[in-house]
Amino acid sequence: MPSPEDLLACPVCGGPLDVLGRTPRCARCDREFKRAEWLDLTPIPPPDAEVLAKWPLWEALQANFVAAAAAVPEHSLSVTARPDADAFQTFCAFSGTVLDVGCGPQTLPTYADVASCRFVGIDPLAGSHERAFEFVQGLGEYLPFRSESFDQVLFATSLDHMLVPRRALSEARRLIRPGGSITVWFGEVDRPIAEPDPTANGGHLRRARERIGAMIDRLRPGEATEEEPAYLAALAQPEGAVDKFHVEHPRKSQIERWFAELDLELAAVEQIDFANGCFMRATKPRGS
Repeated sequence: MPSPEDLLACPVCGGPLDVLGRTPRCARCDREFKRAEWLDLTPIPPPDAEVLAKWPLWEALQANFVAAAAAVPEHSLSVTARPDADAFQTFCAFSGTVLDVGCGPQTLPTYADVASCRFVGIDPLAGSHERAFEFVQGLGEYLPFRSESFDQVLFATSLDHMLVPRRALSEARRLIRPGGSITVWFGEVDRPIAEPDPTANGGHLRRARERIGAMIDRLRPGEATEEEPAYLAALAQPEGAVDKFHVEHPRKSQIERWFAELDLELAAVEQIDFANGCFMRATKPRGS
């Protein structure tokens, strides 16, 4: 699938991009970008001090994520049948033009419904060459798209990978049309996981609970855990990170506060007990 060239804008200044040449360039600020397997609109170095100061942390966490996703992809990516991903797809009710921020390197996220919408993804990792949706490389804090060009923006277990998550949400707000929505899926690491019915859905809920619960237990610092698998034990936890893969774990109350600060109206919340997950949707007021 091609890059969504009709939607693109400079991630630094919002100016028009010339993406036809070998070196993509912003016509306004003259910032140059790269083109390899995909159009790469990652601004390196980042233009803002807050993001730039955390850049070494981001590089270390990305290296850990790549190692984990290669070793056990079903722990890190939506690549297999998962009840939590199915529940997220239902919660999203996809339609219009949708942007998935942090879509991952896989061909198609399990929760994606490309038949119901125009599905566009952005991720810092190039990933598969055979994506089943439009894709561009980039960062959540610098979304390279024109303002008000999407109906919905998703953060599907990706907000806790952002260096400055509030900035990423602010960028998402800029991109959605009035009446559009931002939908966040995250794990509530401070909420106990409910015991599921082991007979439900052929045991899928039980296995989801065990998989995700074990992963959360291994990632919590300072707690006694079962022996780590070799790939996880080999990874170092970077200074300044909450664990080996995440900058921080935002809580429901924190995301609600960010929504309010960005003049977004909280529209729906759904907590998934069997997987410790929480889905939140906020909308951009019409006329704003």
